[in-house]
Amino acid sequence: MDRYEILKQSLPLILKYDFDEIIVVDSSGPSQRYKNEELCRRLGVKYYHKLGNREEARNFGVGKAKGDWVSVRDDDIKLISLDMKTLREVMGKDCDFIHATAKCVWVFRRDFFLKIGGYDTKLCIGDDYDITHRAYKYGKVCKLPHSLGETGEFKKAVKMHWKGMFSYSLTILTFFKKYPFLKFALLIPYRLFVVSKELMAKRTKDDFINFIVTVTGSLLSPLYLVNPKLFDKLLVQ
Repeated sequence: MDRYEILKQSLPLILKYDFDEIIVVDSSGPSQRYKNEELCRRLGVKYYHKLGNREEARNFGVGKAKGDWVSVRDDDIKLISLDMKTLREVMGKDCDFIHATAKCVWVFRRDFFLKIGGYDTKLCIGDDYDITHRAYKYGKVCKLPHSLGETGEFKKAVKMHWKGMFSYSLTILTFFKKYPFLKFALLIPYRLFVVSKELMAKRTKDDFINFIVTVTGSLLSPLYLVNPKLFDKLLVQ
C-alpha cells in the first residue's frame, strides 16, 4: 500500500529464487497503483489491486495462488538469503505448516491455510501470532530447529510509519480480547521503548519524527471510533 519505492527493491530480491509464482496484492491509491502494476508487469509478477487491510490482502492473494504451498510476506521484508533446496525437501514431508524464522520461512499448505480461514481480518497487531497459534492447534507442523535464511527490513518513510502504527493501534484491544492471557505483554509500550532507545542512540531528525509519529498514532487511534471516515481518508491518501 503506497510503497512503490520499497516494492521495487524487494521484488528483485525475491525473484532471485525459483518460486513457481509470485503475487502482489496492492491497496495503493491511484498515484502509486499504476506504478506498482507497471513494475509487476515488467518483472513478470502477477498483480492484483484490492482495497482493504493487510490481512484481507494476504487472504486474497492465497486465494489466487495456484501452487500447493504458499509463503506470505510483507513488502518491507528484505530477503537476504534463503535455502530453497532444504525448504523444498521439507515440503515433501507430511505437514501443513513449516515454521522456522518467522520473517523468513513461514510456509503453509494452501488448502490448510484456507481451511483455517487464513489471517483474521479483524487483527493487525498479533496477526502472525494468531495464525501460528491456529496452525499448531489444527494442523501438522514441521518446526525447524534452525533458520533457512536471513532477512532484514527496508527503512520506511514517516508517512508509511504512521499508517503502520495507526493500523496496529486500532486492533490491539481486539487482539487482547481474543487472547486475554497476553494482555500484560504491553506490545505498544514495548514498541515505544524500542523506538525511543533507537532515537537516543542515533539522535537524528528522521528518528525523532518517527518517534513522534508513533506516539501520536497510538494516542489518536481510539478517535477512529468517533470519526472513521476521516482516518480512512488519511490512510488511503
